[in-house]
Amino acid sequence: MSGVENVPGSGTAAVPYRSLSEPFLAALEALAAASNGAWWADVLADPDLLLAVRNRSLNVYYRGASLFRITPASEGVAAETHVKYLVRQRQAMTRLAADGGFGLDPAAAVWTRYEGPATLAEMKRAATPLAGLEKTGVHALVQANPNVVDVEVSLTGAPLDIAAEPDGAQAEVDAALQSPDADAGVVPKRQDRLDVASLEERGVADEAWLVFHEAKLAANPALRSKLIPAIVGQVERYRATLKHEADRLASSYPALCRDLVRLDTLRRTVRLARGLDVAALPQRDPLVAKVASGARQLRVDPEPRLVLFGFDADQRDGAVETITESLRSQHNLRVYAVGRPGKGTAAFRRPNDLTSSPV
Repeated sequence: MSGVENVPGSGTAAVPYRSLSEPFLAALEALAAASNGAWWADVLADPDLLLAVRNRSLNVYYRGASLFRITPASEGVAAETHVKYLVRQRQAMTRLAADGGFGLDPAAAVWTRYEGPATLAEMKRAATPLAGLEKTGVHALVQANPNVVDVEVSLTGAPLDIAAEPDGAQAEVDAALQSPDADAGVVPKRQDRLDVASLEERGVADEAWLVFHEAKLAANPALRSKLIPAIVGQVERYRATLKHEADRLASSYPALCRDLVRLDTLRRTVRLARGLDVAALPQRDPLVAKVASGARQLRVDPEPRLVLFGFDADQRDGAVETITESLRSQHNLRVYAVGRPGKGTAAFRRPNDLTSSPV
């Protein structure tokens, strides 16, 4: 399968799948220094935010919430956000009038303009209670792992007959299937969403491996069942999808890595211009630059890894150990129990570390 896609309506140049274009990157660089680009410069300078390269677009994530979706536009760059992130985080009362109206000034309840770092800070606060413990934990794990290159990875699933789930599996259905009235004869597909993609070395000097991970709180009910845990069917689908998409992923992710290297440079430039410590930004594994430059040939591991987190040492030696052993021995899943998210929690490790279970 090709690693490039035609730009809709252009009929000309092809753009690598899951990457930005050169004009778009140039527009992002120009915007960071422009008078109307303060919001973008604030995003770049904020070490809590993750930039995720999409197919000709860029998402800005905070604890799993997409605060901005940024796309190319005729004027250079366009950005959009969900209105739920614009609700001002103020504790205020308003009176309900006899006619049913609320005595509320909309401008006092919702941000109607971007007004600098205070707006971005309140957008993050608005996203926090919506994120949940699992997304919050995944965000912390990603921040602690410099070999991560992608998050919230949405892939077109393998045809359903290829990705058939085992009998009895109560797998999560986290994306829309083809509608019932779709054209007859079209094999239905779905969107699979994996939490994290990372790079790793495996002892071959000119190779790097792209590995995908699903991260779950140890208390997640999908990990346990008297029959077959839901996670088994979920991983089965992901495995089929990764096998189906392997060639396209291997040919396209080097372009994604090149975009990340360039965006990292832009983030450092903005922080330096503001007199801020560059070391506060998430660090990037040197392997990313090697894949970006072509010094390492990228290969795709079609076997997803399951990362369990959110437990202490006592739980690790009790219930978590039981769950982990069952998923490994009975269902042949690659499971890595990492304990509590933190700066030193290397959740997305290389294979020779998969046998340990730090807390």
